[in-house]
Amino acid sequence: MVNNRKLFIFATPAIPVLNAPTLHALMVKRDPPSLAENYIKNNSNPCQKQDIMGSIVSDSSPFLFPFIVEYSLIGAAVLYVMWKNIGKDPVFAESSEDGLSRASSVQTLPKMNCAGSSKGLFFGLLVLVIATICLIVFFVLIENEHYSLLAIFLSDVSHSAIMVLTLFTIGIGFFRIQRLKFQADRTDHLRDILLTVAAYGLYVYAMFGIIAGTLSPKDYVPNLLVMVTSCLTIVQVTLQSLFVAEITCRTTYLPEHDQTKPGRQVVAFLMMGNLTLWIIYTFEMQKAEASPVQLGFYGFMAWTVIVRATLPLSIFYRFHSSITFAEVWKNSYKNVAA
Repeated sequence: MVNNRKLFIFATPAIPVLNAPTLHALMVKRDPPSLAENYIKNNSNPCQKQDIMGSIVSDSSPFLFPFIVEYSLIGAAVLYVMWKNIGKDPVFAESSEDGLSRASSVQTLPKMNCAGSSKGLFFGLLVLVIATICLIVFFVLIENEHYSLLAIFLSDVSHSAIMVLTLFTIGIGFFRIQRLKFQADRTDHLRDILLTVAAYGLYVYAMFGIIAGTLSPKDYVPNLLVMVTSCLTIVQVTLQSLFVAEITCRTTYLPEHDQTKPGRQVVAFLMMGNLTLWIIYTFEMQKAEASPVQLGFYGFMAWTVIVRATLPLSIFYRFHSSITFAEVWKNSYKNVAA
């Protein structure tokens, strides 16, 4: 017996297959603009990669590069001084009485104060504030092509003004420190090596500026400013190096020096002045737009090589000079009557 079975065929509607363009069009029509943009962004970049740190590294590399050179210079100088002093003046084990006497002498060291340096610190901070304002204005104006010349003019004039002030202060300092006692055994070979090598970089950087400013047309004001600033830099570095070599070997020795502190105002101002120049060299001179005269005279590639070779030493000279003046301010003006 055959069972008659009815076959029922259910007709299901055909499901349309949406391709990528159709799906994209539907989402653009139905979703808000923000969702559509996210959809396009995610499809174009499946890994959702965000380029955040790339620009930070490239923008900060010119400012971080000088620290590599400075660290290498300090390391080489320290190793040289260690090699030179190996075996000299050996230190033997001391007795307990010597150790106690030395500990007691360390505990009785006189305390330092800011006497005789308030005016120098005040005017130094004033110069630092004005230079910082000029630096901010420079970064604002240099981005606008209509005011780029004004930014360069402001940069060179402020730089030259600081040089003139420090030169005037160094001249006064040479007369003031003659009242202090000269001690030849206070020399520091490590400091002398670091300042000498760093000053060489400043000399080379300034000489290239003099060449570019001298051989360029004199009727263009920035050319004249570059030449004047570079000449002032060479004179200032020379006199400051001589002043550092002189002041580091002098100290107070009369009871009246506890009140007068001859030359301490000068040391305080030069400390702040070199700190100001260090900030200018670190943040302003790194930009190629800050040296349009040299850039146009030597070309981009040649001037970039010159800056990368000499500017780190220039930055280090200003920083180490500021540290040296801080040490002089602290150690050379201890109270005699204490």
